[in-house]
Amino acid sequence: MADKKKIYAYVDESGQDTKGLVFVVSVLIMERERENLADKLENIEKASGKNNLKWHKARRECRQEYIKGISRLDILRNKIFFEIFSDTKKYLELTAYVTAKAILKKSGGDYKATVFVDGLRKKELAIFIKGLRDLKIKTKKVRGVKKDENNVFIRLVDAVCGLIRDSREEKNNWAKKAVDELIKNKISEEL
Repeated sequence: MADKKKIYAYVDESGQDTKGLVFVVSVLIMERERENLADKLENIEKASGKNNLKWHKARRECRQEYIKGISRLDILRNKIFFEIFSDTKKYLELTAYVTAKAILKKSGGDYKATVFVDGLRKKELAIFIKGLRDLKIKTKKVRGVKKDENNVFIRLVDAVCGLIRDSREEKNNWAKKAVDELIKNKISEEL
């Protein structure tokens, strides 16, 4: 019997501050390429000047350079998924739902998923895990990541969430074009 495919999911969300007006979930799904991708992402962070800052803490010019860098990374093709919701406060449930959709889209069969969620507190962990199990997701481990600034993959999904939120602003044409470019280059896909 063949070994189960090992899938790693890194998850972030954005929008609780809008009181449900806009809520975005972004998920990065990987297999074996984690180490190689981590090095490439760290190099892009340094070159862009974004470094290990969260999206909203980085200067606009650094954000733009970072997005240009990741949009050219072939290793990211078909690995980042997102979904946008409006008028809802079901944050935890929707985060589990989008995570499940992304895992199912990428798994292609027998797998075990290790899931890392930015800012997931202990009391939320059981609810999130139940949400994944209710959606028939097979997990090896699920854990919250407290310091997203220490995890290059969480910083990536944080940037995607931030970019998508920025693209929803009426006057942010750069962000709208950047999201379109990520989708066109198959780096990111709306579920």
